[in-house]
Amino acid sequence: MGILVGKLTYKKGGKESSVSLAKSFESKDLSITASQAPYCGGTRFTAVLTPKSELEITACTVFTDEGLSKESKLFLNGYQTWTDSKEVTLEYSVPKLNFLAKPLIGMYGDYGFFRHSRSKLHSYTYTYIKNSGDAVTLYGSLSEKFGYTLFEYDKVKSCLTVLKDCSGLCPKVGEPYVLFDLYIINAEESAAFDGYFSAQNVEKPKVKPCTGWTSWYNYYTKVTQNDVLENLESFSSRELPIDYFQIDDGFQQAVGDWLSINNKFPRGMGYLADEIHSAGYKAGLWLAPIICEKTSQIYRDHPDWVLCKAGFNPGWSGVFYALDFYNPEVRAYLREVFDTVLNKWNFDMVKLDFLYAACLKPPKDKTRGQVMCEFFEFLRDISGDKIILGCGAPLGCAFGLFDYCRISSDVALMWEDKALSALNYRERVSTVNALTSTIGRFNLNGRAFLNDPDVFILRNSNNKLTDDQKYTLFMINSVLGGLVFTSDNINEYSERQMELFKTLFKRESVEVKSITAADTVTVRYNEGEKELCLLSNLSVKKAFATVPFNSLTQSENRFLAKDELIELRPCQTVCLRSSDSQ
Repeated sequence: MGILVGKLTYKKGGKESSVSLAKSFESKDLSITASQAPYCGGTRFTAVLTPKSELEITACTVFTDEGLSKESKLFLNGYQTWTDSKEVTLEYSVPKLNFLAKPLIGMYGDYGFFRHSRSKLHSYTYTYIKNSGDAVTLYGSLSEKFGYTLFEYDKVKSCLTVLKDCSGLCPKVGEPYVLFDLYIINAEESAAFDGYFSAQNVEKPKVKPCTGWTSWYNYYTKVTQNDVLENLESFSSRELPIDYFQIDDGFQQAVGDWLSINNKFPRGMGYLADEIHSAGYKAGLWLAPIICEKTSQIYRDHPDWVLCKAGFNPGWSGVFYALDFYNPEVRAYLREVFDTVLNKWNFDMVKLDFLYAACLKPPKDKTRGQVMCEFFEFLRDISGDKIILGCGAPLGCAFGLFDYCRISSDVALMWEDKALSALNYRERVSTVNALTSTIGRFNLNGRAFLNDPDVFILRNSNNKLTDDQKYTLFMINSVLGGLVFTSDNINEYSERQMELFKTLFKRESVEVKSITAADTVTVRYNEGEKELCLLSNLSVKKAFATVPFNSLTQSENRFLAKDELIELRPCQTVCLRSSDSQ
């Protein structure tokens, strides 16, 4: 377990050269400072480059002595919020995006800058390996400020290498550039993640777990002022103790024109924030601060602000564009927007979306990771002490900066979007895709930020989810999430749906003990003195799960013995309570 050797390859004057990162080194072109030492219960490896003359980095790699077997479980953290993230084995292949879809949606992931290979697997910022027993070996980057760190598994050679996303970078002469700052620990899973975030000096989030309502997953861009007020009244009249009431996309004239409110909101956004506060809730507003669509005033009046194409959204005017974060006028505009939203309209939280777009076209002297980290620090600065919910974000850059962060794709109004799945689109809107990442990234909750697993849906109208699928989504989100929202109009709830919804407010502090994902998912957790377990089948076929302890089913109070095998319907979840706990 550890680093064997590293290598930096660079060009100078058209000639390519390589230097070892095994130890400190100095030449007329550059100096390398490298070290490996015990740190925070694990090992820390650092390699710092200081150029003495102009050069261009072509590759930067570290080789580990990590041995892998066919039984090894490897965690792959996807590029950004929406990218699927899960434990796999060496038999797994990362799906390649259909070439016909790439011009429209390739910008959402790493399809445009990382070369995908069927013989390799890759993970961003951190990864871990599970062999036998309860211990994991975790490899993590302690900072992405100098570039994204990728952990690449070679399926043929059964080995792990570490890459820095810095090819083509021309670092500034005389300025130190951190090639790698890596942390390695072998420990029980929870202890390994505690060590990892302690090594980063990331403080635990100051915010508390919260519940709320958002307009998006019922009203989408058609949301109106009356929709917001109707739903607000439905919560306040019942005195339901949610924390946030958030207005999503659909209030603005065009994406990018955040201070121009459309005629569906005749009394403006400050009025709605006041109404939300009067009802006893905190007010949230959605923004996509670093993009604009072609129909926006921003795009027409400021073509020099536009950096590149950032994606395609059929719910807007089609193609949309990234703004140049390093343009002083763009920064000034964003400061004005945030000051208006947070201080004049008096919203308490901003949900910041499509953040990946900031680094689609980095300057020659910066990497994608540098741009993203600097952009997130800027967002933190202009938000002051107000709350940030991040989305569409490379997660490693958000550690310790965002209060809440989405850690999954958007849920869909159905279980799976078969058309998008067939395209091998890892960031697709899909309920099962969202649940997969919610399970895979649960270790970030309460360490990097509080996790947003996206909404649950209990209502009958405007969705195609079965009752089993709704219950599975509700239970996994409410147990593993730090921010648990819905978009349901609760006036439509049946008595049974309302009863289930209200369990959110009766739940004691949740402590997740372990998650095992195989044919079915087993989530063991405590609520106060109660020992509980979720057995979930995410498949559309029936499956069998093993009962982990002598239990009573929550719904029927039926006794199940330890190691008993039970059948789960497609997409069904069963909640068990230990028969020995209160």
